[in-house]
Amino acid sequence: MDLTPYLTGLRDDLAKATALADDATRATADRLLVALEPALRLRLIQALADAAAQLSAELDGDLVDIRMDGADPAWNVQRRAAASEVEPTLVLPEVEDAGIARITLRLPDGVKTRADAAAEASGQSLNTWIVNAVRAQLTIPPAGRSGVRTGRHVTGWA
Repeated sequence: MDLTPYLTGLRDDLAKATALADDATRATADRLLVALEPALRLRLIQALADAAAQLSAELDGDLVDIRMDGADPAWNVQRRAAASEVEPTLVLPEVEDAGIARITLRLPDGVKTRADAAAEASGQSLNTWIVNAVRAQLTIPPAGRSGVRTGRHVTGWA
């Protein structure tokens, strides 16, 4: 989504508002708008992301979010799979389940919403889905994982 027309419209509105002002005031207003453009762009992207979160909350399992495409935001819609489209879920064998440990997991709202949708799409509870995700990560050999801590060194990229 190109934000340039919105920022150009704001520039035109400011030019109209300062049309009767002297040259120095108009020049100051123009320089001020140029200096504020990155902050205005960021606020517009934040408003779009908030709108996407509100839409996702009101939709029945579909997720809407904003992703950056270069310098411009782009809408991303993830449709919930219909029951007939759900692929079988990998359930790894229970190896070391002598007992059950309880943990408290704090997730950002957006991550939890996406995890809930993924669990529902796979026909699992959120708990089962998270357990399977952790088990799947534990089956990947350390050399294949990025960001693995080995002793005092961290591998991976940032």
